[in-house]
Amino acid sequence: MNTTSVLQQFRQSVYQILPKRADAMVDLVDALTVAGHVDSPVALSEEAPYRRKFSSIYDTLGEGRIEAEQVHPILEKQQPADCEQIAGYDVYAMDCTPDERPEAETLAERGFLKAQKNAPVRVGQKFSWLVRLVKQRTSWIAPWDVRRVKVDSNDNQTAVAQIKALDGQSKRPKVVVADSLYANQVFLAVFLVVHTVVALVRLRQNVILCEQPKPRPAGKRGAPRKHGVAFRMGKSLREPDRSETFSLGSQQIRLSAWHKLHLLKLPTLIGLVLRVEFLKSDGSLRYKRPMWLFWTGPETVALQDVCRMYLWRFAIEHAFRFMKQHLGLNAHRLTDNDAIQRWMWLCALAYWQLLLMGRQVEDLCSAWYPRKSQEEQAWMTQDRCNGAPGGGGTGG
Repeated sequence: MNTTSVLQQFRQSVYQILPKRADAMVDLVDALTVAGHVDSPVALSEEAPYRRKFSSIYDTLGEGRIEAEQVHPILEKQQPADCEQIAGYDVYAMDCTPDERPEAETLAERGFLKAQKNAPVRVGQKFSWLVRLVKQRTSWIAPWDVRRVKVDSNDNQTAVAQIKALDGQSKRPKVVVADSLYANQVFLAVFLVVHTVVALVRLRQNVILCEQPKPRPAGKRGAPRKHGVAFRMGKSLREPDRSETFSLGSQQIRLSAWHKLHLLKLPTLIGLVLRVEFLKSDGSLRYKRPMWLFWTGPETVALQDVCRMYLWRFAIEHAFRFMKQHLGLNAHRLTDNDAIQRWMWLCALAYWQLLLMGRQVEDLCSAWYPRKSQEEQAWMTQDRCNGAPGGGGTGG
């Protein structure tokens, strides 16, 4: 199926699940797709694909409907055929992004946002995103779910609900990569009950893990021990069970793995701890501290594949920056939480259109720009697709 057919099928599928203001919402998605830069929702009324007056923008956001449960099957079906895998796993990334709203005093469920030590207090909301990573060495993602983190919940509890929803979508093996915010028993416990998803999370240096306990001697009374010897990262570690060195581009990386470890507060989830050390050309450490990862999948997966999975995670950070700078992710200034949620989904759907139409957009860069190879042209960056001449093709 060619790119145009895939894009048309995606648009028709989305249109059919919108119960209210369907035409206006699809117009908003089209306007977001070609705008290039969004200062506010009402500014989208000046884009060619939006066929209505500016006064209908906020009516559409307030009265329209988007049900995530109906969108998920469409996004699962429409994933590009050339989405890459690592070690047979679809790779997903999980992260939260803030929406600062210090001036919105009437906005319900504002809360204090995570801040660095000694940083000023920030007020607003957070949104949890779960995205499929599309192609290595690019920043393309395929958004799969976005949810607001409610004030009576937290990042980890919201992520757990998203993982459970992802588990039921297909039988393909999947891995969710996340930063150290999710290296705790609240988030990781869900991987004891899901069947198709495993976790790869970064560990903080002060996290305490434990070896498996020694078998209880025959005839000894009492409950069996849950924990063995404490495993403290960076302190008198035993010899690794596996180690290897590989090259990623021009960077040498040394990997060391320890099997059958668990978190102190989650003894039933057994995993592998991986130490990642980046090396200079002379073999010395490039950074003072190594990176530590916790993998809950099979121990037979190659260590360098596990490392590549996590390093690929940073594509979601680039996607957040693109959506905020070009799609106006945080430019809505709405005060109704349901309308804000719809705006987030519209931005996600506009990003999907850029992803699907990227192959048919002609790269009209200036003559002094370096010429790209055929493969690089097939995966142009998001900002080259967004607002590209002739790339709209999505109106009406």
